[in-house]
Amino acid sequence: MVDILGIVFKQFSSQLHVSSNIKVSSLENGVLVIGDENINRSLLFLAAVTAASELGVKVLFFTRSQIQSLPVTFQGSASSGLKPDYLKKIRFVYPKTLEDLLDDVASLHELVVEAAALPSLVIVDGLERYICGPAAQNRPQQETQNAAAHVVALLHDTAAFLTRNLEARSGNEAQCRVIVSIQPEWKGVGGCDLLTSDPLLLVLERYLQVRCTSEKLRMGEEPNKWLLCLSGPGLQVDGDNNAEEQLRWHVVLQPNGALEFCPVSPEQGETPQGQNPVEVNNETQRV
Repeated sequence: MVDILGIVFKQFSSQLHVSSNIKVSSLENGVLVIGDENINRSLLFLAAVTAASELGVKVLFFTRSQIQSLPVTFQGSASSGLKPDYLKKIRFVYPKTLEDLLDDVASLHELVVEAAALPSLVIVDGLERYICGPAAQNRPQQETQNAAAHVVALLHDTAAFLTRNLEARSGNEAQCRVIVSIQPEWKGVGGCDLLTSDPLLLVLERYLQVRCTSEKLRMGEEPNKWLLCLSGPGLQVDGDNNAEEQLRWHVVLQPNGALEFCPVSPEQGETPQGQNPVEVNNETQRV
């Protein structure tokens, strides 16, 4: 999944020459996207369309919210080169409950028996809606963690199963990627190193070993700017596998609704000179 994010960052970058050299150290690694639900969904949708258009693979997109139209972030991106045929490779599925989601993921094994086209990217949008929704308000924390573990373990095993069958069908190295987004219940000030001890996230990261975290910044006259960080033991950059490695990008919501990505250089840091450390803004932007 990280390789797809690399293509997204490069395609929608504000810089002309941005290398896409992000790799994962294991075919079994997935990505956990954490942050504002609207930025999460926009990033997931860009990843889905990029996978379908640039890699030509089938995508399954699980979400509780009906997709009525393309997100504004994509409509405003003139460089996307979006064609209707690309969307045909993306199948949107709308499970309403945790049980529905588990049944839908488990049923993917049947695609092999049916000789149907197999997905190479499985996306779950807003996992918190399934494991932390109204039905789980009185549920003990341990049960919520067990539910989360059940979902991601099933996704992990299903992706491994689909990967083996994709390779068997093509005769070449193939991969079924997984990306899951979640908007945790947390407030405060800090950088992308937050949430390191959250019990729920620790459960999810047993199987989703790359974290993509976005936090809104207040930086001068750019109110619609986020800091996006990639980190985790499954991340490999420039061929050097380092568990502590992080990649940081600034994500700007343009007036036309498009998302624009810009890599943060080491000397640039997270905040402009004279500003306080990253400030999380709890306002939700509609994208």
